Amino acid sequence: MTWYAIRTAPGAQMPKREFTVEDTKGAKGYRIIPSLNASVSAVERALTDAGFVHYMPVEKRLIRDRRKPDLWKARRFALILGYVFIKGPCNFLGLQQVPGVAGIVGTCGDPKPVDLVDILLLRSMEAKSESVFDSQTINKQRQIRKRARNQGDKKLMALVNSLNMTGVTTVPIGAELWGSVSV
Repeated sequence: MTWYAIRTAPGAQMPKREFTVEDTKGAKGYRIIPSLNASVSAVERALTDAGFVHYMPVEKRLIRDRRKPDLWKARRFALILGYVFIKGPCNFLGLQQVPGVAGIVGTCGDPKPVDLVDILLLRSMEAKSESVFDSQTINKQRQIRKRARNQGDKKLMALVNSLNMTGVTTVPIGAELWGSVSV
């Protein structure tokens, strides 16, 4: 299988706001509820719905919550702005019809495949940035817990305990897990 690069439309790599309709007993009979899934971008959702296998290299960063300045949120940002990779062979005419796709990278209308080594390099860069993110997350959690204990803020402590921002800790490719082992 080969990989191809596509250009995305401006703003397509950001999360897409979705709206759900909820029935109520009020005068209108319904209520519109906005929601934002920050773990999937608009172009990723559209490509998945269209049936394409894709890869968008992302970097996670800790962003301070503007409502609760003691808390930090994890956000995803694209490592390569404006580009997503598609696993081929695929229907390129159907791919251009997907919302958020601006075009296919190639020469003279012929899509140019991306070398698998480049994709693996991107994945290793992504793994390294994720391990840095995990260590930052653990440090921020420790700082917040320490501050909550020192201030005696039970509400903040309960909120910190309910939020598990780390999830699974990742290790970059080629990292030494146990140091040097001599036999």
